[in-house]
Amino acid sequence: MIRTLVPGLLSLVVVAIGLLHFVWAFSPWPWKDPATFTRTIGGTHDGRMPGALECMAVGTALIGAGVLTLMVNGTVPGIGPEWLRLTGMFGFALVMFVRGTAGYLMNSGAPPEFRRWNALLYSPLCLVLCLLSLVVAVAAIRR
Repeated sequence: MIRTLVPGLLSLVVVAIGLLHFVWAFSPWPWKDPATFTRTIGGTHDGRMPGALECMAVGTALIGAGVLTLMVNGTVPGIGPEWLRLTGMFGFALVMFVRGTAGYLMNSGAPPEFRRWNALLYSPLCLVLCLLSLVVAVAAIRR
């Protein structure tokens, strides 16, 4: 179950969040305007949407992490040496850990909408993604 459910769930969630970043490259959806978006997602009051290239870069990295998860798990054929894929998986876990823990420090001076969503969803989700990434990496090592 761990070798099928965890990688599938992790990959699905990460790819979905990556696709959402592609949407945000061109639209504040599901919020009605850029000002609401930046207060809720960006943690700023300036009302300026992030650049399209930045959003697409993050989206590409997240989708790549979803594909990497499936490669490490052996669901899809791996590209490159196994040690490099495992390093990437642990690297993704580290990035999610840093974002998840540092996210609570980002609340200082941020709009109330961002503080609320960051405390309830963004940071905890990053920590869960970190944990799931570690489970996938360790399971691959133990095979």
